[in-house]
Amino acid sequence: MNFVILDLEWNSSYSKRSKGFISEIIEFGAVRFDDSFNIIGTFSMLVSPQVGKKLSGKVKELTNISNEELAADGNTYTHVFSKFRKFLSPDDILMTWGTCDILAIMENNEYYNKTDDIGFIGKYVDIQRYCAEMLGIYNAGQQLGLLPAAEQVGIDLTDVVLHRALQDARMSMDIFARLYNKEKLEEFIETGSELHYRLTFKPYYLTDMNHPLVNKGEFNFVCDKCGRPMSIKENWVLRNRGFVAVLYCENCNRTMTGKVRFKINYNGMSIKKRLVPCEDSEENTENTENAEEQSV
Repeated sequence: MNFVILDLEWNSSYSKRSKGFISEIIEFGAVRFDDSFNIIGTFSMLVSPQVGKKLSGKVKELTNISNEELAADGNTYTHVFSKFRKFLSPDDILMTWGTCDILAIMENNEYYNKTDDIGFIGKYVDIQRYCAEMLGIYNAGQQLGLLPAAEQVGIDLTDVVLHRALQDARMSMDIFARLYNKEKLEEFIETGSELHYRLTFKPYYLTDMNHPLVNKGEFNFVCDKCGRPMSIKENWVLRNRGFVAVLYCENCNRTMTGKVRFKINYNGMSIKKRLVPCEDSEENTENTENAEEQSV
């Protein structure tokens, strides 16, 4: 079993053609190794930017890559990407530290080749997620950085230079080597087509009460004071991507508004239920719910 860890450096460039910013890749770096962690190949190439002719000050400071170096040693994106595809064997497991590098490839492929296809990937592992879970610190809302991960596994960071693609790929390999568990890794392997579907999946809300995935039992509420079932005073209606109804607790002589939202995510459906006072304004309720959605 062979692995390839890929790392990219990119510059955020504004494209007049697409009328937006693009993560324009300026460097590819990769290391191939076997399951005994013997390095059997490396890949390192600069990409001459075509969208943004000059690097941002932050990118130059982080990477120590200069505009002059890219002009002298860089190749076009399509050329470098083609070379990397040849470097990657169909049987290799491609790994990146998080999925940002894969998204950058999809974005650059879309810009230069009119397609976001990543069919060149046979098998893939998000090594960042794997390492975070092996360290017992995985948090879906917070990403584990390369340097903190290196510190966690006891790697000496003296004189370490990062933010160059090949060096970062080697560092990722060193971290992975200290956390390698063949059986556990199997749980994180996905195909290129599965990865593409996951990265391009757009969550959506179910807005039809008769949809087969809508469980009618979710519309049953109990009073948050006495715990007894509440009756429907005014029927369920669709509002702000969810269903609302006026509910009544006979025991407490109390009227509340029930709210239910069914959201389809890549990993399945999430259901959010709330009871709010009827006197809450619709505007305030809507703003609160939108803020909650943005924070998820």
